[in-house]
Amino acid sequence: MPLLRSSLLSSAFLTRVAGIGLAIAGQGAWGCASSPKPAPATAGKVSSDVNARDEVAVMETLRREAKDKASAAVVLSQAQEAEQRFGDTPAAEERRALAIDALIDLGKVGEARSRAYDFLNRYPNGPHSARVAGRTGVHVTPPMGPSK
Repeated sequence: MPLLRSSLLSSAFLTRVAGIGLAIAGQGAWGCASSPKPAPATAGKVSSDVNARDEVAVMETLRREAKDKASAAVVLSQAQEAEQRFGDTPAAEERRALAIDALIDLGKVGEARSRAYDFLNRYPNGPHSARVAGRTGVHVTPPMGPSK
């Protein structure tokens, strides 16, 4: 037991010393710049409000560009960037449907169908599901067997 306690203390000491040294040097564990200090709790609310406004603006642009079939590559690119930036938000369903539409418009039917399976499994009764199913020919079948 003394060996275990000794190694735990040594580990804690080294972690603390290393953390102080890295903080002083301004570098993370892998020699990279460390992440910024956490912001006060109120800053998180402001940040999420800004992200929400940014996402609304991106969605308006996507809808506008999606009306022009010649802009399909732009829509797909912007939808993918927005997916990485905003992730699973309330606008994700529409954004993902617009990306599938853009793939169809670009002639990338296989990729569109692949995404459509995921989309329709996730949003089987969503407001964009009928359009995605109609454009891709993908229809999700309900599970067989007794209901749970």
